Amino acid sequence: MRMKLVRRPRPRSITTFAIFELMGSLGCLVLLPFTVAGSRDFIALLLGAVLGFVVVFGLWTVQYWAYWATVVYECSEVLYELYLLTTPEYRNIIHMFGPIFGIAMSALALGYLFLDRSIKPVFNRAALS
Repeated sequence: MRMKLVRRPRPRSITTFAIFELMGSLGCLVLLPFTVAGSRDFIALLLGAVLGFVVVFGLWTVQYWAYWATVVYECSEVLYELYLLTTPEYRNIIHMFGPIFGIAMSALALGYLFLDRSIKPVFNRAALS
């Protein structure tokens, strides 16, 4: 017997969150031309953009894997931004703004994922569809 896929409407909260993630991925793409090709920052921005678009797709289409993929993606963003703060290039107060802003945005995303009780059940139901 073939199982019929039921398409549920995406909740507004997940739509908003997917757009938030999309803006972050687009931000990575916008910064790419301002970095040296092949450098650590270039690779990190490119990887962040690609993985960000994968996460956005998962959130937008309410895939069962999207919740934990987003958690892992945001945690990796925080770890990379913390790493940047330990490097000599980011000791200047102006250069520190980028990583601190990135940490704040990822912390907001993680807080939203874990504290908004309407988010996780949607992805649990997506696995049952």
